[in-house]
Amino acid sequence: MTTTADVLRVLLLILGVMLVFQAYWLVGTALFTRLIGQARDRYKTPIRTTLIGLAIVVPTFALGFFVLGKSPNPVLKGAGFVIVAVPLILGLIGSAGLCQLIGLGLPAPGDQSQNWRRVWRGGWVLNFCYLLPFAGWFVILPWGIISGCGAFVTSLAGNGAQQNRGRNIGRAPRRTSAPEPPARLDDDSPRSSRLQRTQIPSDDEGNKPKPRSRRPRRPSRPNQGE
Repeated sequence: MTTTADVLRVLLLILGVMLVFQAYWLVGTALFTRLIGQARDRYKTPIRTTLIGLAIVVPTFALGFFVLGKSPNPVLKGAGFVIVAVPLILGLIGSAGLCQLIGLGLPAPGDQSQNWRRVWRGGWVLNFCYLLPFAGWFVILPWGIISGCGAFVTSLAGNGAQQNRGRNIGRAPRRTSAPEPPARLDDDSPRSSRLQRTQIPSDDEGNKPKPRSRRPRRPSRPNQGE
């Protein structure tokens, strides 16, 4: 028989998990502000981001569970636990971009001065989506972790490319080679012969008659005998 204590225990457990998710999302936003902004842009192409996350999470989980199940050494078991935990942590931090994207769709006063409020607001919306039985537990929650891992990794790659581009921009421009000296007309090179042809006037231009300058006519003087 279910008692009030059991109900409170379940509610506190759910609330604790939700607060842990919120803590990871806020920590990621505080420590990796630019990366979370890039992860938010990755969620505009969710299929590609999810496929990249699958390519990272599935092999990592398989390797981690293999090490946990096959090795009796406690050191190797700890290594297997770390291998399994790393993609989960990366997925939680990367899914802060999804929370920020949800928070941008639900604007509120003060978001410009307090950017973390978007993640906080979107995180609670995403947390309640996780609570949906079956669909939330087995579809939305795994998708959030997998896509978050893909968004985190692709954002790291994009950040590195932007830094390299910025370094190339900061470099001094290469010096261009000095211009070639003008060709002398008394050389026998092809360039000097072309210049000589352009400077020698053609026969048609030399035979053209020069226009005569018109002088103003003087007014005729009246005869003095008249």
